[in-house]
Amino acid sequence: MSEATWDVQDGAIVERPRNVREHPLLERIYQRHDRLIAARLPAGRTLELAFGQHMHPRADIGLEGWPSNATAVRKPALAGDARSLPFADDSFDAVIGRRFLHHVPPEDRERIIREAARVLRPGGRLALLEGTPGLYRRLTKGAAFRLGALEEDTDIYGHLSETAVTDLVEAEFDLVQSRTLGSPLMLASISESDLSARLLDLYERTQFVKWWTFAVGELPVEG
Repeated sequence: MSEATWDVQDGAIVERPRNVREHPLLERIYQRHDRLIAARLPAGRTLELAFGQHMHPRADIGLEGWPSNATAVRKPALAGDARSLPFADDSFDAVIGRRFLHHVPPEDRERIIREAARVLRPGGRLALLEGTPGLYRRLTKGAAFRLGALEEDTDIYGHLSETAVTDLVEAEFDLVQSRTLGSPLMLASISESDLSARLLDLYERTQFVKWWTFAVGELPVEG
């Protein structure tokens, strides 16, 4: 597995993630998530926060904390801090955040959501996908470390419960959807074998284990 290097800037973790394409099942799972996100987004200009090495297909522009990631994608991207977005009010119709809030100190997460609300137009939507804590996640990650599939643990702030994610969204938005996603097959997603991708159908039929929370909020229209 490629090494995940990381640093801390102003308390937030800035991470260059592993190359998802080296893990066929994980790549297919992430593609599934991207379709779920796209289905809940309105038409219009879309911003993605902390996209790592792969920007969401619906994103028009991205903001990334790791500068080299911002220059490695084909779409427009800026290196910056999601806690202080370099965009004017009412600039976007949608904001996407995939798997990054757990890298931010808890006291800064509300600020990020407020910034997302600020740059959205009334009626715009925020789509968040976050890791959900639980015994299965701890056991699976523990096995991955023992197998040497993960070199460093950058989840120093812990993941967000489903309630924590929805509370963040509801502080600024009307909650449109909240659901958990996951499968007992998550351990197989660390595999670098092409054969692992064949497990996707079984993965999709076993979504009863909490691994992620997917939440969508809509910015109220005044009046």
